[in-house]
Amino acid sequence: MKWLANAQFKRAYGTVLYWVSPTIISSMIFLGCALLQSAPLNASTVFTVLATLRAMGEPVRMIPEALSILIQMMVSFDRINAFLVDDELKNDRIRAVPLEDSSSTVSIQILSGNFAWEMDSPILTLKDINLEAKCWQKIAICGPVGAGKSSLLYAILGEMTKTTGTVKICGSTTYVSQTSWIQSGTVRDNILYGKPMDEAQYENVIKACALDRDISSFSHGDLTEIGQRGLNMSGGQKQRIQLARAVYNNADIYLLDDPFSAVDAHTAAILFNDCVMGVLKNKMVILVTHC
Repeated sequence: MKWLANAQFKRAYGTVLYWVSPTIISSMIFLGCALLQSAPLNASTVFTVLATLRAMGEPVRMIPEALSILIQMMVSFDRINAFLVDDELKNDRIRAVPLEDSSSTVSIQILSGNFAWEMDSPILTLKDINLEAKCWQKIAICGPVGAGKSSLLYAILGEMTKTTGTVKICGSTTYVSQTSWIQSGTVRDNILYGKPMDEAQYENVIKACALDRDISSFSHGDLTEIGQRGLNMSGGQKQRIQLARAVYNNADIYLLDDPFSAVDAHTAAILFNDCVMGVLKNKMVILVTHC
């Protein structure tokens, strides 16, 4: 509260100073002319001074805004520069093979994998990882916070630096993160995400992700606008829409990073039974969850 009060006082002070500064400056000029007798205080002088101050007022008032824009520009430039000078991503982190080109039943294979977030880091985030996940297999990774569960998914995606070992992926991959991401648009656009509409598949995904009741309660159904300028949604609704987007993508491999954390136990049971073990029964699924 104290910080908020100080901020409001500073804002009020700036507003008052903004509006009274022309009067104060003109008064000081006329007072100086009267005391020093440097110029005659007639109508011509007064109107000339006032016109000059009025012409200078707007550029002077723009100085703080220009400084703010300059600071934002410098911050943006530093971010862009850091991105441009960063090391190029290496394509040898994983070996991706299309599912139709592979005769093996193995979807994910990691042999003696060591992974770190930084190439020069002396500490390995994941050490001596050996994993073989077959098609249609369901794998649950459980552990406490900070155990490296999410890091393993990033290693499979090729987002971590692989120091040694091999990673082989057979088929397309879809990842569902812990933090849900929703774009500004309709519910339908967020689920389809540019893919063509398949009515039967769409309805099946909606039901499997426990979104049917939510959508029916919206004023415009799945055409309801969501996002920054649309309907405010709960964390569980956002997570289920994100999961529905991944399921509708119809990939071969699904990496689910704790997708049930934002929903209640009843909804989590529906998602597990109808989505993971139902719609995705013929897919390879790795599910990360807490103990």
